[in-house]
Amino acid sequence: MSWLRFLVKFSFICNCCYLLGFVIRMTDYQDNFEGIVKHILVLGYLVSPFLNIITILLAVILLLAKRTTWANVHPYIFILNVIIFLIQLELFI
Repeated sequence: MSWLRFLVKFSFICNCCYLLGFVIRMTDYQDNFEGIVKHILVLGYLVSPFLNIITILLAVILLLAKRTTWANVHPYIFILNVIIFLIQLELFI
């Protein structure tokens, strides 16, 4: 597995943590599983936006330079990452 494929998959996992953290913040949270929730929030809110920027920029640059193919980037996961990044931008701004 190439490093770009790994980066896209890890970014997707961080985005899932972001969405899960968003749901946890919107619901009535009762301090159950406190340690897991803290890790999810850190991974989702601190790591995810910056990793998304890096992943999207690297993938677009490598695709435009024809150093990688579209199939190597996992197109569906990449498109979901872009959609979730746009949601993050909307909520942060």
